[in-house]
Amino acid sequence: MRIGETLLKIDRRMIYLILGIAVIVPLIKPIGIPVNVMPETQKLFNAIDQIPPNDKPLLISVDFDPAAMPELYPMLLAILRHAFAKNIRVIVLAIWAPGTGLGEMALQTVAPEYNKTYGKDYVFLGYKPGMTAVMLGMGESIRGVFPTDYYGTPLDSLEMMQSIRNYRDIAMCVSLSAGTPGYLEWISYAGARYGLKIGTGVTAVSAADAYPYVQTGQLCGLLAGLKGASEYETLIERHGYSKAFKPACQGMDSQSLAHLVIMIFIVLGNIGYFLTRRQR
Repeated sequence: MRIGETLLKIDRRMIYLILGIAVIVPLIKPIGIPVNVMPETQKLFNAIDQIPPNDKPLLISVDFDPAAMPELYPMLLAILRHAFAKNIRVIVLAIWAPGTGLGEMALQTVAPEYNKTYGKDYVFLGYKPGMTAVMLGMGESIRGVFPTDYYGTPLDSLEMMQSIRNYRDIAMCVSLSAGTPGYLEWISYAGARYGLKIGTGVTAVSAADAYPYVQTGQLCGLLAGLKGASEYETLIERHGYSKAFKPACQGMDSQSLAHLVIMIFIVLGNIGYFLTRRQR
């Protein structure tokens, strides 16, 4: 009975302390918990990996804001590293206005790692209001929607853009989506109408809604939340494309250890309950 009562009377402050340590320690020193890659993540990786070097570019749409940054920003970094390591040219734009700064920050972080040159290896178009008009307009003429890049440079003066007119000159699009507008609009306006291949990365709470589109082939791959980001980081490291720090894997270490601690306390609480109930 004493053991059961002790288990039931564990000070909640002690529980919070142990849980806090479980969260903080992996953020200081990553544990390196093995990551199991899901088929949807592997499909997106394969789709990008099959793009020929220096051929049609990869279009990345930054459809999220800082609130979704912990889950989606590591995806953006990992996809850029994959593309640059494969010498795949990249076009980045933002359908969400707050995504403009995030897209620019990611390019400024990753491009120097691979000695990529702006205008030759990648272009940043920035944000343009009017989601429907932007997506449909790019299907006819990218210059009609973005006559200049984010920095005001005419597209025709950028070496990379001279041969790129519309979606037919783009290999595929990856929408990193935290809501609406996002991957659903890209499927509807760019995928269904112009035949552009679409992949996506979403927050964990939105993943369940996105899986059916992978099964129907409307999405060529899916990254689901922080777990999906950690899987992509693992894949690009496994294939030798990057040795950079993996923030999503570090976050998953912290999250997994915290979940383990919670489960242990749940088990201890149930053991204590059944011991005291049996004694009564």
